[in-house]
Amino acid sequence: AASLELLSQGAEARVWLATIDISGAISKADGSTSSSSGGSKRSVHVGSGINVPQLSGLTQYPSPLVDESLSSSSSSQSVKVIVKERFPKKYRHPALDVSLTKSRTKGEARSLIRCKRAEVACPKVLAIANWSNLKDSDGNVNKKSETTKAGNVCTTSSCLFIEHVQGCTVRQYFEQRLESTATQDSPSSKRQRLEEGDDSNLLEFKQQQDRVTTVIDSHTLCVAYNIGNLVGKMHAAGVVHGDLTTSNIMIQNPPDITNQETEERSWEADLVLIDFGLATSTNSTIVTTAAAASSKDASNNNKKPHKQQHSAEEKAVDLYVLERAFLSTHPESEPLVEEVLKGYREFFEGLGSSNNGSTEGTYGHVAKAIFNRLEQVRLRGRKRECFG
Repeated sequence: AASLELLSQGAEARVWLATIDISGAISKADGSTSSSSGGSKRSVHVGSGINVPQLSGLTQYPSPLVDESLSSSSSSQSVKVIVKERFPKKYRHPALDVSLTKSRTKGEARSLIRCKRAEVACPKVLAIANWSNLKDSDGNVNKKSETTKAGNVCTTSSCLFIEHVQGCTVRQYFEQRLESTATQDSPSSKRQRLEEGDDSNLLEFKQQQDRVTTVIDSHTLCVAYNIGNLVGKMHAAGVVHGDLTTSNIMIQNPPDITNQETEERSWEADLVLIDFGLATSTNSTIVTTAAAASSKDASNNNKKPHKQQHSAEEKAVDLYVLERAFLSTHPESEPLVEEVLKGYREFFEGLGSSNNGSTEGTYGHVAKAIFNRLEQVRLRGRKRECFG
């Protein structure tokens, strides 16, 4: 059995949380006497020599979704996965719609797998399926294909099954920090003192109360620095996200902001990038581990380490989108943006260096080229804001 919960819906896709009961699958695995439909393992080629398992049904056995849960925790009776469904668009020609939805789903899977291979923190791709509708009119899971009256073209939804990441988004964390700080300030006593004084002080206090700012402390600065490192690692893997916002970066280990002792302790944010729906892959990649880089030093001495010209623009735009997302969503977050760019630059400067510091990084020129292009992108953005 499987249940679906709608998490969000946009113009292009719906995001579901699928809870799959695996107790029957565990019994089948123990008895090893099952002959279920969908038992044959099929895969979908998504490009660059990458194949993803194809899912014929949420309750099929064997299933890449169930196998994932059994390998990690055999005591669990259910597994949760995220389903991103790109549903049919009626305003498009059916043949074009099928082609676009399938290619975009494959592109997202390809970018996720490419990041995962480069050890970039992102959800794991589990399976792909092409179904008519994830749910029918009665709310039941439906995977039968439909054919239009105009011809032999299937109007299908393309579904991508990925790992469920627990935690909160960076945006939610910043907002929670702001709320907790406002609660801890307890302005009631200060308001009472000001009401006993002159009206000018009271007016100034009310203006401060209405003013919304972003909390800047060691924890939020650490999160921003780690975001820069993570984005740099993704760019080094040859992937451009396309929609970098604080809502598309999750914290797997958010601290308990209500506990003062937890706030005072040192904390390292465990970040995960999500929503690669607009991601693209560049032709250039960088070795992201020092050991792999040092092993190729002898053969790459006479070779240019990175072809940067064709990808600096895309990466600079990625950083600009993230910068604008910070400034528009989190007021007065300029220190956080500076910390993001610092973490991004230091990632590339330290790339290829040894752990003991005897070998300096050889990719500082990559960050320099991207930041030079970022200045040009900023100028274009300011010009558009001024003149429309």
